[in-house]
Amino acid sequence: MHDCIVIGGGAAGLGAALYAARFSLDTILIAPDMGGTGNIAHKVDNWIGDPGITGIDLMQKFIKHVKEYKVPMINETVTKIEKTSEGFKVTTNKSEYAGKTVIYSTGMKHRKLGIPGEDELQGKGVSYCYTCDAHFFKDKVVGVVGGGDSAGLGTLLLSTIAKKVYVLYRGDRIRAEPIITKEVYELENENVKVMHNINVTEVLGEKTITGVKLDNGEELALGGLFIEIGANPINELVKELNVELDERGFIKVDKTMTTNVDGFYAAGDITNNSTLKQFITSASEGSVAAQTIYKYLRGKK
Repeated sequence: MHDCIVIGGGAAGLGAALYAARFSLDTILIAPDMGGTGNIAHKVDNWIGDPGITGIDLMQKFIKHVKEYKVPMINETVTKIEKTSEGFKVTTNKSEYAGKTVIYSTGMKHRKLGIPGEDELQGKGVSYCYTCDAHFFKDKVVGVVGGGDSAGLGTLLLSTIAKKVYVLYRGDRIRAEPIITKEVYELENENVKVMHNINVTEVLGEKTITGVKLDNGEELALGGLFIEIGANPINELVKELNVELDERGFIKVDKTMTTNVDGFYAAGDITNNSTLKQFITSASEGSVAAQTIYKYLRGKK
């Protein structure tokens, strides 16, 4: 039986695994892919000490560091977590593992609009990841749905690649970080147009996207659509454990990353600990969770 099973291979999971190993805890890390959504981040300008590093390069540094501590990294998908008398049984698509404690750090998944044509044209012009797909849309006219940081950053990147970028936002003014918002509106003099108080009601096209319908009755011709409206916490597995969630579905934790279930901890974007969903906060939460487990297990002994 392992001291700690870390579920999730992003910044939080890797940070947790590193610190758990440094505390000499018998630890394994389980995730379908190491690096998580960090692997698709185009540019990370807020990781202190590495300005401008790409997400995948930063994650490779994380992975290399964790490997130096000989933490087993298991590329499997967790399908079930059960509470046992000694701790937890974690079932994956390939095997079962037993642990005294668990750090759950699965992060979030992209939200969808839920409109006609969206699913049918996903991967055929409809994208949820501007960092992954922007380069496919060179010199095309594209749309970005949303008004937060993700939509703002996507607009800035696409403005350097696409012929024209329409920002389609339901509010009166986009609400990204002030510096991002300022840059987006400054680009309206060039190849960006922000359309306020508008909703996309349908994605048009058959083999590929040709445009979108808007709730003002107009149709907008597009060669690509980036849906950047946030993400939902990946919390399905913890519901069976009766882990307490907040009203948005994020796992409730205290400042030590402890949940309401004994021996079960959470870290990173999946928690309600912070609204700042960044690599630096995720890695920090993972390290705090590992220290809490060290103290928890030492107290049991």
